[in-house]
Amino acid sequence: MVRINKTDGQALRPVPAADPVEIHPLDALHDASFAQLNPTGYLGDRDQIQTELDSIASRVRMFHLLQPDMVMREAGAYSARLTELEVLLHRVESLDRQYTRVRTMQVDKWKEELVQQFRIASRLLEVQRQDIELSRGS
Repeated sequence: MVRINKTDGQALRPVPAADPVEIHPLDALHDASFAQLNPTGYLGDRDQIQTELDSIASRVRMFHLLQPDMVMREAGAYSARLTELEVLLHRVESLDRQYTRVRTMQVDKWKEELVQQFRIASRLLEVQRQDIELSRGS
């Protein structure tokens, strides 16, 4: 069940912390192997949706630290969740237009970026394969 509180006056984005903590990218990489995704079929309120999208964004920004096959796996997982979010948001758009903006301006953009990241990782994997073949003398 999706609860929508249209008159809560909350912004879609939380106010950033006054004193952000510096986290080294490698430390963040080891802290969580995947972004924190909500359960299947769960939409949540606007803050929860934004937190989930921010979690995915944070993880995508660290893709350059991963091996290409891991990037492809994570891109697939996040793409599936974003498609699910897109469907769930579409169901509630008639109740609150804010959800339309979340879907079109954020979810769709991240889906496009994940397609691009998948392509890049696929090319990098092919380069690695060719390097292995060359090193064998094939």
